[in-house]
Amino acid sequence: WPDKMQNVLESAGIPKLYRHQAKAIDFIRSGRHVIVATPTASGKTLVYDLPVLEHFLADPDATALYIFPLKALAQDQLHTFETLSSYLKPSRPTAAVYDGDTSAYRRKRVREAPPNVVITNPDMLHLSLLAHHHKWAPFLSRLHMVVVDEVHTYRGLLGSHVAQIFRRFHRICGRYGVSPTFVFS
Repeated sequence: WPDKMQNVLESAGIPKLYRHQAKAIDFIRSGRHVIVATPTASGKTLVYDLPVLEHFLADPDATALYIFPLKALAQDQLHTFETLSSYLKPSRPTAAVYDGDTSAYRRKRVREAPPNVVITNPDMLHLSLLAHHHKWAPFLSRLHMVVVDEVHTYRGLLGSHVAQIFRRFHRICGRYGVSPTFVFS
């Protein structure tokens, strides 16, 4: 890890990563898509948060999209990301939740001055980001990673719906000249 990332790990009380975390992070660093399937509380969040933070150090304008099926989970992940990123000094990446509970005023602010990380859900990806992608051009044109958490919940009819959203999203990414790395957990 670069010195600043080593400081993040030490400040967060993480002496070393588990083997599955290190292997997945190596794949992500090389631009390969990854699926991480491990039990709850096994450190899946670090698998995507650490590469996003590391990429930010190399490119402070880089963006990432986190997709969660539940609003409460999105709020928890925002807190976790902000805690980890607080150890990057003097600058740190910004993050915001963009979902149905986000006020219209706040949504407009996120669209107009997007943070490095937008945390949302499949419905908002469909209804807001993709339907109005031209408003999200600054965010989308710098997108390097997409995290899809709780991917096992997208099955049956819901899974078919989300698969179509991702196909459309992939096509829109191509329009902006990006091919983000996908991390499924």
